[in-house]
Amino acid sequence: MELRGAPALYQAADDPSRTRRTAADTLARNLGVAPAALPGCRYTCWEEPAEHGVIQSGFEPA
Repeated sequence: MELRGAPALYQAADDPSRTRRTAADTLARNLGVAPAALPGCRYTCWEEPAEHGVIQSGFEPA
């Protein structure tokens, strides 16, 4: 399955109205899962505001 460039939408657990978009292949790599495992996947990560958006780190499957 090739997902390069495919978007992955995700939302904050504490505020579902906060929705963001990222590259699916990058998200899968950060989580250490196959891209096909992303639909329905739950995970945690840290988000830190930055000058040009948000920096994410510490990805862990939940």
